[in-house]
Amino acid sequence: MTTGGRTARRDRSLEVVPLGDGAFAFEARLTDSSVGGNHEPPSETATIHDFLVTGEITAPDLRLSRLTVEALTHPYPQCPFILPTCDELVGASLASGWRSAVLDRLRGPAGCTHVVSLLLSLTELTTLTFFLRINESVPYGPAARGDGRWNAAGLDAVPTLAGACHVLVDDGPVLTRARERRAARP
Repeated sequence: MTTGGRTARRDRSLEVVPLGDGAFAFEARLTDSSVGGNHEPPSETATIHDFLVTGEITAPDLRLSRLTVEALTHPYPQCPFILPTCDELVGASLASGWRSAVLDRLRGPAGCTHVVSLLLSLTELTTLTFFLRINESVPYGPAARGDGRWNAAGLDAVPTLAGACHVLVDDGPVLTRARERRAARP
């Protein structure tokens, strides 16, 4: 969407790298920017917020073993004062209770809405780590999804896959095909 005038934009990114033995490194970023606005000093663009979160998690419960939160660009000198509180999240599980863990420590004036938003979005690591775990043994593509190999491997790698979404319902066609594929293995 481009209007040719003033805009504000939020960009997020999340990258996950398998480390082996069920461990994954990640980098998540939230950047807010302004284009075409009235900036001081005068410029075409300005970065409003730029927060970076890096860390490591371990499967199967996606427990946080390392976490670093950085405020690279922020509007006020006090913004980074809440970052040490993020250290208390090490040891929490992204698979269970993560939202409560984040909000218990960083809700309202105890935190920063941008850091909280970025930390809450780390639950998206679930999908990406599942993908990487399944993809260790099965190529990703229409043939493997269609004949049940992809989700058969998914049930092997992630036994809790059933119920993850409306497609992966326990008695639906996708997981039924995956279970049939598993049963037909030699």
